[in-house]
Amino acid sequence: MMIIDPISLLKFEHSILRVRFQMIKECLNIELGWKMLENTHYFIVNWHAKIEDKYVFPVLEKMGINVKPLSNDHLLIEKYGNSVLKERRKDWAERYIRIVIDHNLNEEKIFPKEIERDILKDIITDMRNFSGYFEFTGLSEYDLYYSD
Repeated sequence: MMIIDPISLLKFEHSILRVRFQMIKECLNIELGWKMLENTHYFIVNWHAKIEDKYVFPVLEKMGINVKPLSNDHLLIEKYGNSVLKERRKDWAERYIRIVIDHNLNEEKIFPKEIERDILKDIITDMRNFSGYFEFTGLSEYDLYYSD
């Protein structure tokens, strides 16, 4: 997989989240499932949503795309996910998973094919500083293409 711009990176991360969520749903009856959900929620809140809000949504806004509902979703996902992890209710966890997947699908409907590749350079810098990014996604730095 070659990541060449921010949109291809976000779509790749969405696919990683779908796969992880499928595994999580099958494991919610044991501690492993809840640990996986906790790790995934951490990734979504502390990496994925932040990168969208910081780098991608401002560009989409300049293109005339209303991203406010999607940005608001990030707050909902964070708060609801925190409650799910605190209460450990399987039905809430399944709803959380559906919310995140639907949110990601809605994002992909409005994403342009690609956006300014220069942004990827800044994202890669942040990525290197986000502990556990490469382990979570399975990407390596060789999968990231950026040329000056």
